[in-house]
Amino acid sequence: MLNGKKIAILIGPQFHDEEATVPRDYLAERGAHVDLIGLDAAELTGKYGRITLRPDKTIDHVHAAAYDGLIIPGGGAPERIRINETALTFVRDFWVSGRPLGAICHGPQVLISAGLLRGVTLTCYIGIRDDVQNVGATFVDQEVCLDGQLITSRTPDDLPAFNAAFARALAGDVVSDAEKELSPQDALQLAISREKGTQEFYLEMSGIVAEEAVRNKFAYLAAIEEGHFLQLSDLYGQITGGGTPVVDIKQNELGKHRVSPTITAAAAIDLGILAEEKAYEFYRFAASKARGKKVKELFEYLAAEELEHKRLFLVDKAVAEGGGHFQWATHFDIPPGMDDLW
Repeated sequence: MLNGKKIAILIGPQFHDEEATVPRDYLAERGAHVDLIGLDAAELTGKYGRITLRPDKTIDHVHAAAYDGLIIPGGGAPERIRINETALTFVRDFWVSGRPLGAICHGPQVLISAGLLRGVTLTCYIGIRDDVQNVGATFVDQEVCLDGQLITSRTPDDLPAFNAAFARALAGDVVSDAEKELSPQDALQLAISREKGTQEFYLEMSGIVAEEAVRNKFAYLAAIEEGHFLQLSDLYGQITGGGTPVVDIKQNELGKHRVSPTITAAAAIDLGILAEEKAYEFYRFAASKARGKKVKELFEYLAAEELEHKRLFLVDKAVAEGGGHFQWATHFDIPPGMDDLW
């Protein structure tokens, strides 16, 4: 199921015994290669003294791009990991890839210090609930929570649910059965149509929203989605020997037909959040099935982009509801000529 997948598990002094080893063994039994990554090469004893581990690699000798998944167990280790800047850089680099990232119990403390939780929904040990909320995250009390690439659980009791969810995410098992059955060419055409519809919707919204900052946000996203449309159309042409995709924007998909004179910015943002989440899941699935390296990289890039857009919207929604500050676009790929919007 997970043959060829490489997973990093970050451990440090006082790691939680089972939260480090149970996911490791579960994933390895399903064919994944798992590396325990330490802050140094020293042998480590778990928080409860039940397990001793020696890291397979150290944080200064690994690169985020080498891994398909990352897990941060709880215990006392996150308190040590969160003050190691090399570890935080590794986590940030992995985050922007859009690949599955799991955090258990106290694990989100590392994500807090890495500055990654604003606009995110997650669960964690109840003792750090206020900490994640104070940096702009939404806390939910459930055994496992999925928000895009982020998969979180509360305690060791939740490990069965966490392991199953993490393995599904690694395998790209996140889309509907109908979409799984599409041929590669039909799946690509669906993605192209969705990108075109989303681009049209954002462009229409950029002309009718009253608030200038929100208009600019929609204009920015429209330009990005147009770029995605062109990238995928080019890929379609390569696959079909110069063919042109048929753009078919369904009524249940995002498109300018969803814009009415009475639509509010809040309603448009809600539609955008759903569309970006759907696009993220689709591209993660496509990446997991891609055979060519460049095609896989393209789909992973698009997945990460859509997840970034969703989080921008989530922060805007929180602002509209009275919390936080408007989130300017900060992603690295602001299109040429759009810089003056920010």
